[in-house]
Amino acid sequence: MSAECDGVLERIYAVLDGEVSAGEIAEIHAHLEACPPCLDEYEVEVALKALVRRCCVEQAPVELRERIRASLTTSTSSTGGTVTTTTTTAVTAATAAGVESAVVTRTTRVTRLDG
Repeated sequence: MSAECDGVLERIYAVLDGEVSAGEIAEIHAHLEACPPCLDEYEVEVALKALVRRCCVEQAPVELRERIRASLTTSTSSTGGTVTTTTTTAVTAATAAGVESAVVTRTTRVTRLDG
């Protein structure tokens, strides 16, 4: 993956949440059209956001939201020019059928070449 890919992947959530300008959206979509790996990542995030939106129709109790926030973790390790970031997110939704949970883990590896 290139530095451009890293920049696009860092901004995917901002795009999905409508937090970037029209020009930035156009830039990112142009990159996605030309880069199948980034497009795959984008599509996963779109699907995840849609799933959460579908499942989260009711407000979870305050205590549950606090436990979820406390369970969110991010760890970063670096070896031999490669930085690996693993983020684990717990998503819990109160629905008419009960409480549903999902755990999403994303690992991103960025290799920096010196020289």
